[in-house]
Amino acid sequence: MNESLNLNQPVKDMGPNELKAYATLGGKQHDEANKELERRWRSYDDMLPHDEFVSIIDKAAHESSV
Repeated sequence: MNESLNLNQPVKDMGPNELKAYATLGGKQHDEANKELERRWRSYDDMLPHDEFVSIIDKAAHESSV
């Protein structure tokens, strides 16, 4: 894991790489990180096509297991 990631800050302040790393800490953290990613996705509802939210965390986990 990258030493420069700050996983002790509030989830809402984490960047994508920090959220991915935070999600690996456990189920609660995984759910919290996904919730924040979806909140960010929904904040762009007026600007993006009405696509379904797909988590970069779950997508990365699925791709690495294939």
